[in-house]
Amino acid sequence: MSATTLFGWPTHEERITGPGRFRVLGVPSDHGNGVSRGAALGPSTIRRLSHHLTTPLPAGCDGGDIAVPAGLSVGGLLERVYHAITACLEDGHRPLVIGGDHSLSFAPIDALQQRHPVGVVWFDAHTDFSPWQGTRGHSHKQVLRRVETLPGVKHIVQVGYRGFTAGDETCLGNKAQVITTAEAAQMHVSALLDRMDRDLPWYISIDIDVVDPFRAPGTSAPVPGGLMPERLVELVAAIARHRQVCGADVVEVNPRLDVEDMTSAVAASVLHVLADTAQH
Repeated sequence: MSATTLFGWPTHEERITGPGRFRVLGVPSDHGNGVSRGAALGPSTIRRLSHHLTTPLPAGCDGGDIAVPAGLSVGGLLERVYHAITACLEDGHRPLVIGGDHSLSFAPIDALQQRHPVGVVWFDAHTDFSPWQGTRGHSHKQVLRRVETLPGVKHIVQVGYRGFTAGDETCLGNKAQVITTAEAAQMHVSALLDRMDRDLPWYISIDIDVVDPFRAPGTSAPVPGGLMPERLVELVAAIARHRQVCGADVVEVNPRLDVEDMTSAVAASVLHVLADTAQH
């Protein structure tokens, strides 16, 4: 067991796992978060906390962290993530990305949708649909508005919305459905699955601020009244069990703002159930 990889999985160099297995990619960057710095520490801390959990089967591999040199632009970072995801897909693996801030999610979704149509389920306290003028700039506040423009993204289901960002509610696009936190906390899991086309492969993106800050305080934009970790795990497990998962990420874990690694532990638990449950 490796002390530096997620769940002690082998590194990609140690063993190439079979087709359909997950490959972990860490993105230690908070370039797209202008609110607070610290999400760059997420990948290493989540990996460390994952060693308190059993090793999920079937095992995946850990491709390590994408290099983020000083002075790299957000656009340059997304290009690096895109190329790493492309290499992962060419090997027949599914990306399991650990952030980092939420702007990075654009790159794996872009790489996947160029190969086949995809759906995106977006767990987040915010819609991330802030105004965007079509420029090359990237931000965690408008990343889903950018994702919505990708032609291969056919459907978006947003889960856990309860925040407010100016412009979020005015134009969500015709691909998106929003499930509020109040609805997500009470709905039967089948109601969520009914919104997710069975014929589409789905990318799962999890901003940890979807969880109530009482249970996950280590994030830059906490909003009271979030989901309990157990409920998030239940919903993710249902998706992984009943829908085809083509990739996933967990983002916006900020260890600098955390209390006794609570948030990193929640993130590790969500990754664990996903890796242990997702069908090929």
